[in-house]
Amino acid sequence: GNSRWVDSMEWSGKKAFVSSTEKPFMVDGKEAGVLKSHGPLSFLKVHDSGHMVPMDQPKAALEMLKRWTSGNLSDASGSQRLDFAM
Repeated sequence: GNSRWVDSMEWSGKKAFVSSTEKPFMVDGKEAGVLKSHGPLSFLKVHDSGHMVPMDQPKAALEMLKRWTSGNLSDASGSQRLDFAM
């Protein structure tokens, strides 16, 4: 589904993004999903959710938004801020 079209997007970091590994997306010490990142692109699959992630997994959705707005979504554990320059 969505991961296939994200992997097929044409951009300068495509090769590195496609070959990057998924990391567990941790919320309160538990794996809430898997996150794949390279440079400015991050793709998060939240476990046990559909297209309405905030309704299906509200805690994971809120944590994703907090990390994204603070600039550290690409750190799957949420423990540090990562800055990328492309």
